[in-house]
Amino acid sequence: MKSKKKSFIQKMQKAGVYIMFSLLLVSMVKPLAAQNDVMLQAFYWDVPVDAEKKKGLWWNNLSNKSIDFKNWGITGIWVPSPSKGNWGIIDMGYGIYDHYDLGNYYQKGSVETRFGSRAELENMIATMHDTSNGLPKVDVYADIILNHIYSGDDDAEVNPAVKQYVFDEAYRNGQQYVPYPTNEITWVIPNAQAGDYYIKIKGYYLNYNTSYQNRAYDIQIDYNDSGFNNNYSWETEPNNGGGDFNVFPGSGNTVRAFINYEGDIDEFRVTAPGNKDIIIKLTSRIQSGENWYWGDQTRGYYPFEIWFNGQNIASTQLQAVTNTGLSFPHKTGVGEQNWTWNYTHFHPVDEFDWLGDWGMGDEIITNTKGFGNDLNTFDPAIQQRMNEWGAWMADVINFDGFRLDFVRGFQESYVASWINSLPLLNGEQRYIVGEYWGSAAAINSWVNNVGSYGAATDAFDFPLKATLTDMCNGDASFNMNWLNHAGIVRNNDGNHLPGTSVVTFLENHDTGKEHDKWVTKDWHLGYAYILTHEGRPCLFYPHLYGVTLLDKDDASKQVTTPAWVQDEIIKLIDVRKTYLDGVISVLSQTGNPYPASNTNDVYVARRQGNGVKDGAIIVLNNSNTTKGLWVDATPSGWSNWSNQTLVNAFNNNISTQVYGDGRVWVEAPARSYAIYVLSSDYINNNGLKTTVELKTTENKSFDNFSEIKIYPNPIKPGQPLYVAGNITGLVDIEIFDTFSRPIANFSHVVDHGEKIRIDYEHVKRCEAGCIVRINNKKQSLATVIVTN
Repeated sequence: MKSKKKSFIQKMQKAGVYIMFSLLLVSMVKPLAAQNDVMLQAFYWDVPVDAEKKKGLWWNNLSNKSIDFKNWGITGIWVPSPSKGNWGIIDMGYGIYDHYDLGNYYQKGSVETRFGSRAELENMIATMHDTSNGLPKVDVYADIILNHIYSGDDDAEVNPAVKQYVFDEAYRNGQQYVPYPTNEITWVIPNAQAGDYYIKIKGYYLNYNTSYQNRAYDIQIDYNDSGFNNNYSWETEPNNGGGDFNVFPGSGNTVRAFINYEGDIDEFRVTAPGNKDIIIKLTSRIQSGENWYWGDQTRGYYPFEIWFNGQNIASTQLQAVTNTGLSFPHKTGVGEQNWTWNYTHFHPVDEFDWLGDWGMGDEIITNTKGFGNDLNTFDPAIQQRMNEWGAWMADVINFDGFRLDFVRGFQESYVASWINSLPLLNGEQRYIVGEYWGSAAAINSWVNNVGSYGAATDAFDFPLKATLTDMCNGDASFNMNWLNHAGIVRNNDGNHLPGTSVVTFLENHDTGKEHDKWVTKDWHLGYAYILTHEGRPCLFYPHLYGVTLLDKDDASKQVTTPAWVQDEIIKLIDVRKTYLDGVISVLSQTGNPYPASNTNDVYVARRQGNGVKDGAIIVLNNSNTTKGLWVDATPSGWSNWSNQTLVNAFNNNISTQVYGDGRVWVEAPARSYAIYVLSSDYINNNGLKTTVELKTTENKSFDNFSEIKIYPNPIKPGQPLYVAGNITGLVDIEIFDTFSRPIANFSHVVDHGEKIRIDYEHVKRCEAGCIVRINNKKQSLATVIVTN
């Protein structure tokens, strides 16, 4: 027995480094009592996925981090849209395809979604809800798409409503509307007879005040079952539809052409062999110099006449085909519906319907085909379907609440109907927050309009995000007085919402993929604001775990949040739940601040307490040196702090005295913050992040493993094991017993500073000890775990 164990360890030494742990005690992470107001966006754009193996990783990743969330005081996580997306294993969920496929039916090239299987999703939710061993529940909120459904070529169907809309040139009810996207229509003459066909192309909704190069298009014609190819040629003049035409160069080819002037017609002749479909594809383009670019597809091009044997057959034989006929694998699970979709469910549905544009500002824009197929949310049948699906997500999948995507895209009554149809949770409406990316006025109107239908919803504070980004990324030139009425809670121009209706945030998955919207430094200033102020703060996963953000269009542009930001966030959560609740009074505005000139650099506010503690004073310093203000510590109607001693919430050796007249000097370090609490309220929080730190044997080939953390060791019955080292990315974890026999193996995405969770079921067979091996293709680590 002993020789086998030694042999295996020697093998492991060849691959990496091993550490033998004797019986150890682990220091306990301080459990944080939950206060239901700290949320985490628990994903970002393009989270890791094993696309080659068609394996999603994210649900398991979140399950493994549940202990972090619970210990740190995160009370709710917002997770990505869990339904199967049109792009299968790589879809981030916003390309929603099949609502009832949560990673348990094979379609779009995989069973799992980008995030994993349905079983892993449900396990993640159960893990977050698990309150054993005294840990708090973490609510789980799913991202919900109610606006649209994406589809692919497998979902093609004949669409007479779109054909009529195009032939009407999007002109309905005496008004010009927006064309159906040119590239999303395939024009078909089914089973065309043999002979010559003269296909006339017309443009509409075009801008004739610019160069003809902005009115470019591709025309592809397949008339011999050839399929489309990459061969292209250019239209030649004269080609005006009045007898002058181009002979199409070959089945499947592309011709690049232009509508040169208003009323211009292009004509192409094809000679069909007979008994085959003629398939026409048009795509809007722009020419710039020698370059041929993708164009605005709402610039309309269509085959308005097709002549064959002296007759125009466009109205009788030509079909418009769109990807609006969706059907799915037969559903067998509890409550799963066997839906199909067709063109009557998506705008435009008939001869009276229309498509709109993005509006003049940030108003509600129904009927706008901005994403996939735009659902006709005015249809009672569609409303019923969506309501049933929401109830199923709540009742069967056990989501506690929902984040609603792109709520600008549909009417408020539709939102309210969906919310009001959800089953109650503990006798109350489930938590809802909507993404209305707009001004304070638009957001305020949306929240109140939804409320008028009897449904309660929060909204994200996009105006505050903009101000906080400027503060963090700026320097001393940012005027801290701009914080006085920043955002929706502090809004003083008639668009205020209470903090109970607002979610504050510093970054999200959308802003996180566009470099011009990033916070790029001093993240702690932004989090010091949202975690001490009114509103429900929403943390961003990459900020918490140091994930590098990449610009979606230029990967050379990237930003990584330093590891120390995680410590700051955890400390601030603790302050929030220990000392704070209620409203804010900005003392640097109303507290007779002195010197007044310092208010350009220093922001001071007092937040009310939670009934146990009497609140705190928050100081944010934007300057490059330590700076502060004299302020009146007690706003009118608040508890009197005169003659009290205040201490720094993180270090009670730092104190300041409130004088008898209520004046107090408070300050913060350069480009940082300070929080002051009554000395009688102070609670030492030094135990927030304590773990056993174990040193490995020195091995210069594996510098990333110079520090290892493992606990509990010895293993405790029923409890998971945690291993941490300086390693990030996708890793494989293998567990062996001391006889070299494999016990378990799984993959896991490790974020910066993360502890890897190994469930007890994987190590319970380690009667004489286990060896855990962690590999990430570049390096490997072996750790021996010794049990009692």
